[in-house]
Amino acid sequence: MRTWLWLKLLFIFPALLAGYTRPETLPAPVIHRHSLELLLNSRYSVHSGFESNLPLQVLANVLWAMTRAPFSGGSREFYVATPENVYRYHPESRSLTVHLAGDHRYNSGSAFEVGIATPRQEDAGMAIQAGVLAATAFRTDSGGNVVACPMKWATDYANANWNPEREIKMVIVLGNAPSRPLDTTLVAISSDSSLPPPITNGNDTFEIALMEYTQDSLFSPVGLSLETYSQLLWAGYGATPHITTNNRYGLTVPSAVAGYFLTRRIYLVREEGVDLFHNRLPPGTNLATRDHRLERLLTGDRRPELRQASARIPSTAPAYIVACVNDTASYRTMQEAGFVAFNLLLQAYTLGLSGFITIPLTIAERNAIKNALMLASDNHPVFVFSVGTTATGIREKERREGLVTIVRAQPAVRRSYLRVEYLLRQTGMVEAEVFDMLGRPVRTLLRERQSAGYHSVTWDGTDQQGRPVRRGTYLVTISTGGSITQHRVNWAK
Repeated sequence: MRTWLWLKLLFIFPALLAGYTRPETLPAPVIHRHSLELLLNSRYSVHSGFESNLPLQVLANVLWAMTRAPFSGGSREFYVATPENVYRYHPESRSLTVHLAGDHRYNSGSAFEVGIATPRQEDAGMAIQAGVLAATAFRTDSGGNVVACPMKWATDYANANWNPEREIKMVIVLGNAPSRPLDTTLVAISSDSSLPPPITNGNDTFEIALMEYTQDSLFSPVGLSLETYSQLLWAGYGATPHITTNNRYGLTVPSAVAGYFLTRRIYLVREEGVDLFHNRLPPGTNLATRDHRLERLLTGDRRPELRQASARIPSTAPAYIVACVNDTASYRTMQEAGFVAFNLLLQAYTLGLSGFITIPLTIAERNAIKNALMLASDNHPVFVFSVGTTATGIREKERREGLVTIVRAQPAVRRSYLRVEYLLRQTGMVEAEVFDMLGRPVRTLLRERQSAGYHSVTWDGTDQQGRPVRRGTYLVTISTGGSITQHRVNWAK
């Protein structure tokens, strides 16, 4: 009898052990229809009220997105706590292996808790932002039940209880809880008209953009449009419809205790000068306000001085965005900088532009950049984002509809003119014309070479000779590189 039991255990125990350590392969990421801009405008954090019934696909997409985020070197480790175990995630095989048996979640109602261990807070921030947006993509236009929140309390708990090999920098808590629908409401409106309004719902799907993006450091010197700068700055750190639990107006990134620590610390450097980006009403310090504007700090081209501050900054970019913090030792500020960097990089890519992040910066580089831009003593640069059109050729995208797309136009004539905004996928000659419904040319609005990104054109209702046109229906057409798009307008003046 004892021999039979021993033989049975001899066969059963290895099977049990194999079941305990057997890797579980997660499904490939699913592709949603939501754009990066829509997810940024809809992002918000939920801190409690979680339930654990979420499909495994949510975890698969979040982990995949986090591993697609850029990082400045060294190692990255991903841990996942579920009601069953704490796992290690292996990106190459999309598999989970048991790291620690048992339930070690910080929040007993969460479905998954995902932690990242990496040497630098900025790198953790980029991965966390990617994961938060991937989770947001599971919400729908009518509301959804997937919520996510980066939590410092969960991070402290994970470091004390998950036995990680290296310090976990941040944990995202994910669960099932009531959430708001995806929201296209535009609230980033300039109080002084220094920036045109950004687009809150673009054409590119977030997962596809994340799958395809690359960093490029060779640029064409062609300058970008004000609409493009507006879009980039909004994506990085712009105002959204969300109102936080402490009654502050939310931005496109999470922020510890809604402190929004990069407020008044993001700079646009271009040929015309150095501008400070504001997302709050003047003087820019009240976090319970919204704005979208530029304040000119220095007139004149400071790009040569900026480029000399670090040999790692690309020397041909037409524009740079410099993010600063007041405390480089704070996880809150450095991770928030990572959130911004990720948004800038992916937004540039969806606009058909090239982007490159110079990160991390050494103390010497920070001081040199501070001197080059004449920044205040408490503004410590943490990354430089170089952006422009690529100099290495045209980036082809099989899934994109065409080289030019109208993204916003007034449905009827107001204030005696029509404004049409459009997105160029690549730099090239652009022609905008007005035709009547018989196909006869009425007016050529522009014929010029333009950079990739957002642009706009206006029509005042006159023909080529400056005479007012008759009431009726007209077509505004925009063409480039064999691609054409059009907008129909009823001119009733």
